[in-house]
Parts: sequence; C-alpha cells; structure tokens
Amino acid sequence: MDKVPEPLDFSLSAVDPIPPDGVAAIAEILSSGNLFRYGESVGLDSYVAKLEQEFAQIHGKKYAIAVNSGGCALFLALVAVGVTNGEPVMMNAFTLAPVPGAIKHCGAEAILLDTSAELVIDLDSLLNAVKTTGSRILLLSYMRGHIPDMDEVLKIVRGNNLVLIEDCAHVLGAKWNGRAMGTLGDVSCFSLQTYKQVNGGEGGMILTDDEDIAARVILMSGSYMLYRQHQSRPDDEVLSKWAGKTPNYSMRLNEISAAAVLSQLPILQQRIEQWNSIHRRIATGISSIEGLSVPNVSRMIQPAPTSIQFISQHESSEINAAIHTANSLGLQIKWFGAEEASGFTSIHCHWSYLPPQTLDSTDSIMKRLLDIRLPSSLSDEECDAIIEIVKYAFPST
Repeated sequence: MDKVPEPLDFSLSAVDPIPPDGVAAIAEILSSGNLFRYGESVGLDSYVAKLEQEFAQIHGKKYAIAVNSGGCALFLALVAVGVTNGEPVMMNAFTLAPVPGAIKHCGAEAILLDTSAELVIDLDSLLNAVKTTGSRILLLSYMRGHIPDMDEVLKIVRGNNLVLIEDCAHVLGAKWNGRAMGTLGDVSCFSLQTYKQVNGGEGGMILTDDEDIAARVILMSGSYMLYRQHQSRPDDEVLSKWAGKTPNYSMRLNEISAAAVLSQLPILQQRIEQWNSIHRRIATGISSIEGLSVPNVSRMIQPAPTSIQFISQHESSEINAAIHTANSLGLQIKWFGAEEASGFTSIHCHWSYLPPQTLDSTDSIMKRLLDIRLPSSLSDEECDAIIEIVKYAFPST
C-alpha cells in the first residue's frame, strides 16, 4: 500500500492580502465614515466611480457600472435588455446557482443547455433551443473559466439575432483569440467576490457599449437622481429618458469593496500568470494518474484559472471514498456528482425551483467531475503535495 501523504499544512481557502495602497484607502474611508458612493455634495470622485472608469478603460468599453454582487449584475443585465415575465432565457446547465437565480429573479424561464466534454455549452443544444423555444436571449456562463469556441458561438448569436449576455464571473483577465472576455457580447457581468481574480469581498461589474442598457442599469442599481456622479455613463438626455420609469432595486457597490478592487487591478496580470503556472503543474500531475483526466484547453484561449477541474473514470462509491480520504488529509475536493449541493457546487437537479429538464451529456459528465480551488500563492512544493494526495486517494482502475 502506498505511503500515506502528509496532511496539507495550508488552506485552499487562502487569498492574497489586500495591497498596501488598498489598505490605506480603506482606512481613509473608515476614518471619514463615507462608505456610500453618493452624496449631494460628494460622489464624483468616489472609489466606486473611479473603479467603474478604470474597469471600462481596461476592457475598451464605453460604460461600466458597479453593483453589489455578480448575481445582481446578471439580474440587472437581464432586465436592462428587456427580458419580460415568463420569457425564455437560454443558459448553459453547467454553471453556479446565481445564474438560474438571476433568471428566476426577473420572472423569466430558464432554458438549460447541455454540456460538452470540454465543460462548455453544447452548440447543438443551443441551436435546438433557438429553434424550439424561440428564445432571443443567451446568458452564457464561462463556468470555472471554461470558454467555448467563441467564433462558433458568435456565428450562432449573429445568425439568429440573439442578445448575448456574458457571465464572466470566472474569467476576468482571460482572452479568446486575443480579445478580452466580457467584450464579445451585448453586455457582460463580472463578480468581485473574494475567491475570484480580484477580491472585493462581494460585488459585481456590468460592461456594455449600449447607452440605453447602461442608463437603465445605473438607475436600477440605485443612483436615485445622482447619476451624474458616475464618470462612466451615457449623456444626461439618455438617462433622463429612462428616469422616472425605471425601478430602483438598490444594488449599489460600497466604497470599501471598490477601494480594495482598485488596488488589485494593477497586479491582476501577475496573479493570472501565477494561477496559470499553478494550474499547469497540477494539471500535469493529475493527468498522469490512472483513471483521471483534465479537460483540454483550446490554443485560442488565454485562461485565468482560479481552480482546476478533472474527470474521474471511477465508480461513484470510489469517488465518494476518495473525497473522504482527501478531506482527511486537508484537501477539499468538490464533486458535482454528489446527491446534495455542497458549498459552491451545485447542478441543475439541485435547483428544484426550475422545471426538470433532460440533459444526458451534462448528467453524465457531472457524475464524474471534480474540482479543487487553487490559491494564487501556492508554491511548487504545495502543488506537488496536492498531487500526491489526489494520487493516494484515487485507486487505480
């Protein structure tokens, strides 16, 4: 029997500290007491307004609006593109619960699309849904950083006059064929939650070039009539057109989160390089283990991974036993095939508020799909320790 590996002496929930200039800015905010972005005599130079402007510039987009979470960003984007009560909205089934939650929030109907072996949206499933449901909206989630063939996706989107909303919660800094994710659709949504590429604790960002979408989101997010305090915004006449007939959903971002994220944007690329190096090392190790494989990544993609996914060919009982073994050694492995949702992991059969849908490929893949969070600070030795525990936990087939 193989020697039992040493338990991990580090946490996979570890995150990088907020940079010193972010800590100083947060201290200044706390000292002033001005945690709210708006004010009758202040606000134009708020940290939230500065973050919006910088986020838009980084992505080459006209407008960026900061909100209180990635899930609320999705909800606001759906409402802003005109989704109505009961309208069908297509989304890939392999995603996180806030995605169908956002569709449910605005009263629409989620149409789940199947999953390919590469853990991305199945294009045949998309084409079939376009034909059979009449849906005009595709909410495309790049779950766990997995990006489909965007040339083919965009061909379908344009050929069928679809509205494309990009859920970029896991791909900040990633690119498809040199183009930044979040710049390919009509509107895109990002998450600033702690375990994403930048850590705001909580928060979301919406990007668009459409002035009407931007105006509606600014008003819906809760600007009251202080929308002129947004540096990244449409002209007054566009906002005035929507004011008064646009609900205020009070989904604003706070100053502390904005200051924390602003301080991390200059080092985002450095973090992504670290994550890619970590992912490559662990992927190579896991792929060498009998019965396990890591999905291929297209050469068209410049990834920004914060976790790693791998497929097991073992029986469900063996997977369950392996997870318990790994957990006993300090390695938390998430399993999408578990009977009940756990932590940040759930699949469509756990969302009982949605009508049941048959998704043969997705169900087959989820039964064998495992997931490990990767802190960007992992050393080579720590990566190797993770590999050793995975190797020990999973029996040879």
